[in-house]
Amino acid sequence: MRRNIDNGAAGLRIVLVAFTCDPTRGSEPAIGWGWTESLARRGHTVEVLTHPEFDSVRHAERRVADLGEVGERIKLHVIPEPRAPRWTGLLPGPLSGMAAEVKRYDRWQRRALAYARGHGLDRADLVHHVSYGSLQGGSALRHLGPPLVFGPVGGGQIAPHSHRRYLGAAYPQEALRTWLWVRCLSRRQSCRMTLRDAAVVLATNRDTERRARELSRATTRLMLADGIQESLIREPAEAPPARSDRPPTVLWVGRLHPRKTPELAVRAVAHLRSEIPDARLVVLGDGPLRPSLEQLAQRLGVGESVEFRGLLPREEVFSACDEADAFLMTSLRDSSSTQTLEAWARGLPVVHLGHHGISDFSAPGGAVSVPLGDPSDLPQRLAWALSGVLKDQHARHCMERAALAWAHKHTWSAKAETAEELYRAILPPRAGG
Repeated sequence: MRRNIDNGAAGLRIVLVAFTCDPTRGSEPAIGWGWTESLARRGHTVEVLTHPEFDSVRHAERRVADLGEVGERIKLHVIPEPRAPRWTGLLPGPLSGMAAEVKRYDRWQRRALAYARGHGLDRADLVHHVSYGSLQGGSALRHLGPPLVFGPVGGGQIAPHSHRRYLGAAYPQEALRTWLWVRCLSRRQSCRMTLRDAAVVLATNRDTERRARELSRATTRLMLADGIQESLIREPAEAPPARSDRPPTVLWVGRLHPRKTPELAVRAVAHLRSEIPDARLVVLGDGPLRPSLEQLAQRLGVGESVEFRGLLPREEVFSACDEADAFLMTSLRDSSSTQTLEAWARGLPVVHLGHHGISDFSAPGGAVSVPLGDPSDLPQRLAWALSGVLKDQHARHCMERAALAWAHKHTWSAKAETAEELYRAILPPRAGG
């Protein structure tokens, strides 16, 4: 049954499905918490359905206590994740891990639905599902009763077959993911019924939006999944800063995983140094590719110019942004990118590949989009784009201001305000309101 609200959408009781939710981490846990706190700050009661992961519950409870009156509007409902069925362990290779993840999440959703019914959450005004941030998982909370806002979700994007050389030995697993996750799991009844029953489906890239429309007649809208805290957006400089003594620095941030394609960053900087000999690359993040990337840098003769700093706290990532001159995004498959939004929030120009969510939400005037084109010369074309940014100090200053303006449009408070507009469309105003 639909609830009535006034034109300001104030004082709603919202069931927020945030499987991962942690104020101290990035990516999906940060998204879950971003929605939680921003909606509570708008005066809504937020009933968060989540699960314990590492120290996420302790971090969330500590933040709730620190928020005072705002924290009183946040109700954490922690639901442990069930085990996967034993049969998933019998499947070969990566199928085992994929199947276990899907079944664990399905079981958690059923447990969350039963919990919500048993604790009176069916009397809430609406349900907003924000994670898993993938359309394939669907949302069992569509059965709870209140209208469902599903997303922002990704899951429709795939790594381009034409550029499989940069995925190396991981390409067969990526192709399996495309077939199983995108082609097959999106056709599950739970996914189709979620798209059918949702009042609105928020997609974080056009690939996912197209997939959702192929599967149903869902009402869709594009929305960036990520948000930024206003306090993290730095003030614009009045004039271009004087050139420092440090070498021109390119920053790359992310997990050192095949689909993130950090190899492209190393190869691009090797080309870049033919035009800017003292240019260097700083890599933040860790993962299975680190040894091979260090070896590649040595083979290309840029071992002394590529610095691998490993996984750092978010505060140190922002400091690294402030010390860099350009940010490079090379992922061949991503629904969007938290890292690029954080870079823009620090006024850092971004060079990225022209596809997926990063292309759909690229800062106008604050980024250079490099088409995928021919894979053989892609590192060179990335280097040319970086060179253009690094050599022109005035252009970089203009890009800085455009980046900061774009970040201000994607703060968590702005996202919560946009969400309220959606809620108003879903829940009609009170009679005479």
